[in-house]
Amino acid sequence: MSKTLLSIFLASALSTAAQAGSRAYQAIDPDDFVYVDGLRLKDSQGLHYLTGLNYWACMNLAADKSQGGNYSRLVTELDQMAAKGVNHLRIMASSEGAPTPQPFRMNPALMQSPGQYNEKVFQGLDICLDEMSQRGMRATMTLADEWQWSGGFAQYISWATNKTIPYPSSWNMTKPPQRPVPGTGWGDYTNETDGAASYEVFEDFANQLYTNAQAEQWYKAHIKTVINRKNTVNGRVYKDDATIMTWQLANEPQTQVGGGPEASDPLIAWIDRISTYIRSLAPKQLINVGLESKQGEAYFKLVHNFSTVDYATSHCWVQNWGIYDMYDSSTAGLQAAQDFATAFVQNTSRWAVEIGKPIFLEEFGMARDNWQNRNMTYPYLSSATTTHKDAYFETIIGAAMDQFKGDGAYVGTCPWAYGGIWRPETQHMNEFGMVWAGDPPHEAPGWYDLYDTDEAMNIVARQQEDIADWIEENGL
Repeated sequence: MSKTLLSIFLASALSTAAQAGSRAYQAIDPDDFVYVDGLRLKDSQGLHYLTGLNYWACMNLAADKSQGGNYSRLVTELDQMAAKGVNHLRIMASSEGAPTPQPFRMNPALMQSPGQYNEKVFQGLDICLDEMSQRGMRATMTLADEWQWSGGFAQYISWATNKTIPYPSSWNMTKPPQRPVPGTGWGDYTNETDGAASYEVFEDFANQLYTNAQAEQWYKAHIKTVINRKNTVNGRVYKDDATIMTWQLANEPQTQVGGGPEASDPLIAWIDRISTYIRSLAPKQLINVGLESKQGEAYFKLVHNFSTVDYATSHCWVQNWGIYDMYDSSTAGLQAAQDFATAFVQNTSRWAVEIGKPIFLEEFGMARDNWQNRNMTYPYLSSATTTHKDAYFETIIGAAMDQFKGDGAYVGTCPWAYGGIWRPETQHMNEFGMVWAGDPPHEAPGWYDLYDTDEAMNIVARQQEDIADWIEENGL
């Protein structure tokens, strides 16, 4: 997109955000599919750089009010993101129910039992895609999940084996501390006393999906159902709608516990089978795996070097991986996170160049300056400043942009995750026990949220402007 076109788009988006009910965005042409050209993505206008955000709960927010939906919040937040130049959202196109509701899982689920769908939630996905399309946003559609917060792999295995899921430590909003008004409690993580298993035990259970024939059959049936769905709002069949840029096998599929980077890992054969199956159903759209790429070079290349995988992905989590401490206010702590992120982007870009594929930084985040909340009842209050987060976002987004402008393979960034107008201080669980923070139900609400007033959103917006300038200056 040229600088002139970008200026028109942003001006239109800002005007729309200020005028209720307006839809003056550059909508997606349903036939304008994004495609891979060497180490870059392109559409009918030329180079396609992804200014993305994770907005995983889109279908539930868009669902009918009787299902806990909140359409007013949905359109407000979509307008906010569009006004910042966001052109891509990573959303869930799956969630699996349990025999009994869990407090740390998406509820209500899209799939209540194998092959049985909540049509009103499915219609929420239709609405989500249609609203995105009107605002010039394309989607990564995540078809499954390694982790417990959407049901995911473990729920398929539980259905197939009739075994209880060994849930790891997960956020339960009904635990102390609670506030006086019912439904506004802070909650806490489950622990061994509550029956929580280790993550190693959970991953071993969930990863049976790679070898359980019945579970894979149900998973493939879900893929086919979603890909062939006809949108009840605009009449487009999902597989024929360029609003859907990418089908993603799963969120963060994990390698075998204790295994090495060997082709014998059942994950590798599973990726081959599933990506080939998706390609047979949806040849116009792109496919990625959803890998974090934390496993190192050998696994990175094994996972992504299939003809049916169009581009690579990376997720960078400096606190989760033990690099950063949100209670450490020191410059040295921040610098360690910045150095790690810069090296991570450079290394994964090099690996992607070596297999000849683009790469998308589709998850990263940092907590607020939560050392300010250390003695508070709840450590994730939105009142904390964001000095470290802002500096970190400048660094990691800048590193990806440098790779895009140079000889690297990065084609965009996608922070985790947009919380928009939600705040922990004003949260109230709906009748299904959900608050729909940017953080998923198994994690502390407010931990990695991006709010509508955060400086990080301006950093995201400047990224799009900078890339547009660079593309115009270089005549690309």
